Amino acid sequence: MLQMSLDMAIANSFLLSTIAFLALVVIGMFATWKGRKLQIFSREYMSKSKLLRFAPFRLAMYLAVGLTWHASRFRLPAIEFLLTYSMDNRLGIALRAAYWKARLKHMGKNVRIDVGARFSNSHNISIGDGAWIDAYVLLIAWKDGGRGYVGHLKVRSNPNFKFNGGELIIGKGCHIAPHVLIQAIGGVYIGDFTGIASGSRVYSLSHHYKGPEDRKVIYKFTPQAPPEEQSLIEGPVVFEGNNALGLNSVVLPGVTIGRNSWIGVCSYVIEDVPPNCIASGTPCKIMKNRFA
Repeated sequence: MLQMSLDMAIANSFLLSTIAFLALVVIGMFATWKGRKLQIFSREYMSKSKLLRFAPFRLAMYLAVGLTWHASRFRLPAIEFLLTYSMDNRLGIALRAAYWKARLKHMGKNVRIDVGARFSNSHNISIGDGAWIDAYVLLIAWKDGGRGYVGHLKVRSNPNFKFNGGELIIGKGCHIAPHVLIQAIGGVYIGDFTGIASGSRVYSLSHHYKGPEDRKVIYKFTPQAPPEEQSLIEGPVVFEGNNALGLNSVVLPGVTIGRNSWIGVCSYVIEDVPPNCIASGTPCKIMKNRFA
């Protein structure tokens, strides 16, 4: 009787192990299929890695990408923390791309996201093909629906912005350099092949020293102040494309920087810059025509 019970336990254990093994195989095959289907990286991009030229290594990467994409759907904070602050290598780039592919509104192919890059309200962020989000960049979009702040608000319209307020759109081939902050509560569009240099800041919403009615109130520059003592200015920011924003520069709400224009280092941009210009300074002024 004891021998029979032992044999039955061994048989049940073998059956459960077989079922578990087959389940893992099925999950692995599905994750590999999903990783390939996502097409996060083109074959030309992957061929830059000597290892990925071999089919077994490509399959392993597809498996890791697929598993990461599925894990991101559960929004486990430990996974996001691990991918954000570790794995500063090719595998980390692939897994971060897979993770954010599932979370962003849109992400194209061959997008590089480096260590420390963070995304707030990622469902309203779009990134085009071949863009590079460098180390410790902070991208802030806004939630769908109403605004989450209070106070006296002045809206600075920008007809060049064709998207919804709160959206952040980064075009193809853009480079957002280390330690850049882009705050898109009022909306930000960055056209194709634009470079935002290290330490720069782009704001589409900011506190202001006076209210929309210019009342004689000493407003406070902090969201922690009572609402009636805060004044804010909001306006979408647009980089029309092929632009450069120099090191440690600041762009404030409502500004459009015209196509092909470059902004010098440590500039303070509060007014529109026409296309094809070189501009610099605090406040930013046009220095010359880029093609003159």
